[in-house]
Amino acid sequence: MKLADEPRTSTITPDAVDADVLIIGYGPVGQTLAALLGASGHRVLVCERRVGRYETPRAGHFDHEIMRVFQSLGIADDVRRIAEPARVYEFLDPDGSVISRLPREWAAPSGWDASYHFYQPELEDALDAAVRGASTVDVRFGAELVDLCQGADHLVATLAHGGVVTARYVVGADGANSAVRTLCGIPTKDLGFRGDWLVVDVRPRPGAPTLDIPDTGQVLDPARPNHMGRVAQRYFRWEFMLVEGDDPTEMVKPERVWELLRPWIGPQEGEVIRQTVYQFRSIVADTFRHRSILLAGDAAHVMPPFLGQGMSSGIRDAASLGWMLDLVLTGAADPKMLDLYTLSRRPQVIDYIEESVRVGTVVCETDPVRAAQRREEMRSATELPPPFEPPVGAGFRDGQPLAGHLAVQPFLRTSGGKAERSDDVLGRGFTLFSLVEPDAATTAAVSELECAIGLRSVVLGAEGVQEEGEALSDWLKKSGVVAVLVRPDFYVYGTATGLSEVVDLLASLRASLSLV
Repeated sequence: MKLADEPRTSTITPDAVDADVLIIGYGPVGQTLAALLGASGHRVLVCERRVGRYETPRAGHFDHEIMRVFQSLGIADDVRRIAEPARVYEFLDPDGSVISRLPREWAAPSGWDASYHFYQPELEDALDAAVRGASTVDVRFGAELVDLCQGADHLVATLAHGGVVTARYVVGADGANSAVRTLCGIPTKDLGFRGDWLVVDVRPRPGAPTLDIPDTGQVLDPARPNHMGRVAQRYFRWEFMLVEGDDPTEMVKPERVWELLRPWIGPQEGEVIRQTVYQFRSIVADTFRHRSILLAGDAAHVMPPFLGQGMSSGIRDAASLGWMLDLVLTGAADPKMLDLYTLSRRPQVIDYIEESVRVGTVVCETDPVRAAQRREEMRSATELPPPFEPPVGAGFRDGQPLAGHLAVQPFLRTSGGKAERSDDVLGRGFTLFSLVEPDAATTAAVSELECAIGLRSVVLGAEGVQEEGEALSDWLKKSGVVAVLVRPDFYVYGTATGLSEVVDLLASLRASLSLV
């Protein structure tokens, strides 16, 4: 069934709909978006087709940018208790010896450890608590979407067993086989990578010997490429590529699984909590927006797991949608501003997919000669690649230093108090950081946007505001700018090389957001 239209004359007042935003799907992406919108006071209804949360691990990695999103939800401390910083990414010979070691302990701009491993059901516990703490969010399980109808100013969603709900916007966060995407008829593009892999999650038994495996290890074995690594403090994951002649139904049988795990662990030392065959793919939707319907997470894009960026990219979607929908729902911005969502997110997602495919092509090589050549190229490399953090595709002032890239989160000390991360001091929203005191024109422009969108303005070094360390000020000075304007999803909108440019920067923001 395809998305139908109600008569264009059909109207409904915002208060008459069941929700401002209907989210389909209650995985980490749907949870994050529900918590963000709920924290802003918007009425959110989440419909999940399962009768309860999915308690099986899937994703196992997120990065510092995602921890900053969790920080904005007030759950960073809870997440730190269940997540473990990832220290190194290793490529290994078939015999297990190290070919190349990529450290992950670099100074990440978000003010957190660069990478983390986690056990997904535990992470979803923390996200669920954030959602439940928002009084305007309603979560319904066993509520499967079967039809969508687009009205002039609202949507009607039909659920299985005859339930009907209305909303101003619908977000499909319902996975790779998204019902929302299918109902909208949104085409997808296959970027060419696919491979079947057996994924096995193991929990060591009490008293079992400590496992000597890397944080993340990719074994470049042409006979059977495989992966091993830590999921969190108490869980480990192995992945084995299916090769010619493998039968997926045979690969998941316990005797076959333990045969593959034998070099590291046996059934006396560990408990298998999941074994399944996944088809790794590289797919992106042609658009992430269809009128009042938006896609997020795997509904919008699917990527191979070799960078660990699948869930992280989905949570970036949620962070972007959180502030964009907030501006539209409050009436601060025209709905056409939502066109920025696809333009901002899709190019960055494609960059992550293409880099994941590039790494996956190396990992999945089954030709012995080519595999040996690639191992030798890695072994002889003299420089480590920089962290892969592509910019967003739009929603910034093009051509300016730093624009489109992740912003640094400094530690601030205010009024003699203790130093805290700036987001904890300032809250969420657009932020203007400056090294120079504003003049009258700048003060007026800041005040106008403070009223319109809640802009926060901070002058580093001004009375009552001191930067702890010099992470942000050094970043600005090295880039030759005196001010930076940061979006609520932590990406730089634009910069100014002098005080006279700040007013133009703020005027540009107003125009780009279609502020009403």
